[in-house]
Order: sequence, then structure tokens, then C-alpha cells
Amino acid sequence: MSSLLLVDDDNFVRSALSRALNRTGGFTVIPAEHGRHALELLTTQHVDAILTDLQMPVMDGLTLLAELFEREVRLPVAVMTGQPIHAELRQRLQDYGIAAVFSKPVDVVSLADELQRVLDPRAVGRITGITLFGLLQLLEVERKSGLVVVKAAQREGRLYFDEGAFVHAHTRHLDGLEATYEILGWPDPSVEIFYKRRARERTVREPLQHVLMEAARLLDESARSRGGEERAVQTQRKEDVHADNILADVLKIDGAIGAALVDATSGAVLGHVAVGRGLDMERAARIAQDLVQAAFRLRDGIEDIMITVDNQYHVIRVLGAGEDMFVHLVLDRERASLGLARHQLAKLARNSGH
Repeated sequence: MSSLLLVDDDNFVRSALSRALNRTGGFTVIPAEHGRHALELLTTQHVDAILTDLQMPVMDGLTLLAELFEREVRLPVAVMTGQPIHAELRQRLQDYGIAAVFSKPVDVVSLADELQRVLDPRAVGRITGITLFGLLQLLEVERKSGLVVVKAAQREGRLYFDEGAFVHAHTRHLDGLEATYEILGWPDPSVEIFYKRRARERTVREPLQHVLMEAARLLDESARSRGGEERAVQTQRKEDVHADNILADVLKIDGAIGAALVDATSGAVLGHVAVGRGLDMERAARIAQDLVQAAFRLRDGIEDIMITVDNQYHVIRVLGAGEDMFVHLVLDRERASLGLARHQLAKLARNSGH
């Protein structure tokens, strides 16, 4: 845990900030009432970082900064002040190498986050390449303690772990499991983790795996509900798709021996045709649906999927930006040019109007 020298002449502010920052678990706070007291403490105590007010009696913050600079004290220093930061003051702070400036009155939660980012960056990390569900499971397995901050579309949620146990969740309006399920349902979140931080209270006592399973169930229910509404809206539009015309154009591609038009959402085969002996396009389309759904989960945008088997090429092409339908084309390898077929299929997809 990092030791933070907090310098402020206001007894109430100094005491309140010390208690609040100590409770976060990120810092052990050493209080000092003015700059001279801070310099005395630096001679006897180990300090990892300094947070100082500017306007103080005996020795103000700027004088303290000048002394630290003169003594070549190499510690990260942050400043908090209630006075306006004019150009000259900003330049002086930059000359002293100040890590951050906070305006009073300070929000303790935001202050703790930013202090840890700038004063103890090794204990902070932005998470990419792993789902939020996967990250939480990893924290449990590794028995980690800390705070996971989740942000999505102007919303922020906080998830706390204590030696691998999930203990608390909080959003602006919710706590506990209600907050947890809301946070886990947010699409495309950004995630930042603050190690060493701890929760003030425990609002979750269920095992993490139970919580994640329930969250997944709620997400599935929500997706099915949205899917039903979307299918109701899309039914008329998809009925207007001239499947026979599209398939007829697809079969004009050199070497084509079968084709199917499939609803990518439901897997319904909107139309299929086969001219090759023993070719079951309806069954092939169902297999293609599984491949398309798997591809959707793995990428941001796909153009086509290609499979080579014995004497056939299978090319699956999504139609348009909506990605609600796809064409499954089967080619005879001896008669078809795969590159030309992909080009022609892409042109048909663009011209289909979807």
C-alpha cells in the first residue's frame, strides 16, 4: 500500500480526506498541517507520494514545492487548491513537475481514482482483449483485491473484490446485486482496474459464479425479448425479399451447383435451390447459420466465409450493412473460379438492396 503525505492546514478537510482515502485501501495517509511540518515528516518517515494544498500558514504549498525541488526530492506530487489556476501559477506548477491539480471542494471518489492513476500507476490498468465476465472470473481465481470501474454510454459502475471474493457493486442509483446485473448488461463497456482498493461495505454475499449465471440468464431473456420485437418489425420487410430472384442470380455464377438465402437472426431458410446431385442445401444452410453466428461473436465485421471440401467450394456472404441475411453458395471446384465467384457474389450482395 502506498503512503501518501497529505498537507492541508484545515483540520476538518485534512481529517475528512485522511479517513476517506484510508478507507479506499489504496493509500496509507500521513497528515501534515503545513509545508514545514511536511518537510519534517519527510526526514523521518517513508513517503511514496505527496498531496498538498497551496494556501497555508507557516509554509504555503508553493514554498513547499520550491523546497522539494531545491532538495531534489523525487516524489510524485499532486496539488489541490480553491484558488483559480491562472497562467503564471500553472506555469510554476509545471516547472515543479506537478503530477496533477485538483480543485476544491474535491470529490473523494474521483480524487482517489486520479491519485492512484498518477501517483501509483503500477496499481492501475485498463483492460482490453477480455470480456467483463472473464475478467471477474480471473480476479476470483487469482484471489485479487481491488476495484473494477466499468463505463458505458455516460454510465459508471463499480465492482469490488476482496481476496477473490466479489463483495460490492455500486452505480449512481443502485447497490448490490441490482447494480451488478445492470453493470453486466451494459454493451461495449470500457474497464479499468484499481488494485489495492477496497469497499466500505459488503452488499453481495452470493458466489460469483451464481451471480454471473444469473446475469447471463437475464441477458438472454433481454435479447430474446428484443429479438421478438425486432422480428415483428422486420417480418414485412423480409417477406418483401425476392428470394427466388436472388437465388436465380447467384446460380448464374460459373460453377454454381447450389445456393440458399438464410435469415441470419433466426436461421430460417428463405429459399434454396440445388442442381448438384445429392446436395442438401437446406441442411447445408443450417450448418452455415452456426458458422455465421460464431463469426459474429468473434469480429467487428465480416465479408464472407469460405470452406473447401473434396470437390466443392462453399462461400457464405452476408448481405449489406444490416447483416440480417446471408447467401450460401456451393461451387464445383473443377468448373469454378473461387476468386471470380467471390467477386460476383459481393456485387450481387451490394445490388440486392440489403
